[in-house]
Amino acid sequence: MDRVVLAFSKDETADKIKMMLDGSGYDVYTVCHSKAELLRTVSDMDEVLIIMGYKLPDGTVDDVYDDLMEGQKLMSIVKAERQSSIYNQDIFVVTLPLNRQLLINSVETFVGIIERRKHRAKRTPEEEKIIRDAKAYLMEIHRMSEEQAHRFIQKRSMDTGAKFIDTARMILNI
Repeated sequence: MDRVVLAFSKDETADKIKMMLDGSGYDVYTVCHSKAELLRTVSDMDEVLIIMGYKLPDGTVDDVYDDLMEGQKLMSIVKAERQSSIYNQDIFVVTLPLNRQLLINSVETFVGIIERRKHRAKRTPEEEKIIRDAKAYLMEIHRMSEEQAHRFIQKRSMDTGAKFIDTARMILNI
C-alpha cells in the first residue's frame, strides 16, 4: 500500500504532513479538502491509505470511515483530547505533537497491521482444519475452552517464534 491521500481542511497542515512523508517511500497521491472531494478521489482506488485530521468541513473521521470501501484504510492525526471522540476501532489514531519519525513509524506500523491481516486471511481450508483439530485436542486432553486453546497456541507460537499453523502441527505431531 504505497498510495497515500491526505485530507485536511488547511493547506498548511497538508503541506507539513506531505513534507514529513517526502522520501519515506510513501508518496502522496493528492490532497483533499472535504469529505465529498475525498470520497470522489478514492472511489476507484482499491488500496489506499487516507491520512486526515479529526474533521473536514463536511464530516468527521468517523463519517469518512463509514463511507469507505474494502481496502481503503484510514489514519487520523488528532489532538490528544480528541482521541476519545473517535468511535471506530478500525481507525488508526496518532496523537499530536507529531514529528517526521513518529509519522513514518505510525504509517509503517499501520501498513504492517494491514498486511498481517491480509496474510492471516490466506489460510487454506487444510490449515484451518489443522488449527481446529489442535484446539479440539487441547480442549479434550487439557480441558481448555476454545479461547484458552487458541491463546495457548498463540503464546507458544510467540515464545518459539514459529508460525501459528506450525505450532498447531507440532501439537498434533504432524
